[in-house]
Amino acid sequence: MALITKNGDQAANRVDAPKIEFPCENYVIKVVSIDVEGGHAEIVERLKVHAPELDPKATGINRSSKGRFVSYSFRILATGEEQLSALHADLMDIEFVKMVM
Repeated sequence: MALITKNGDQAANRVDAPKIEFPCENYVIKVVSIDVEGGHAEIVERLKVHAPELDPKATGINRSSKGRFVSYSFRILATGEEQLSALHADLMDIEFVKMVM
């Protein structure tokens, strides 16, 4: 599993870093963003660049109690650490996205 630091770098050299085998089906990507109109569509568009098999209808969506934030859960086929790092960087470039896990 690619551990991504706050700066978007891989933390692959950590001794305690969990390991997964690639390809990994049903790898969960969580995205927390400000709730904006068209936000889900833009996030899905960026995800599909890296994971074309993504089914946007299978998205888990949770809104914050005050309605300002929304979290999305997506399941993708993770093919490697390079894919996950590029995906993380691409999603974090979206202005309203606050966190990618």
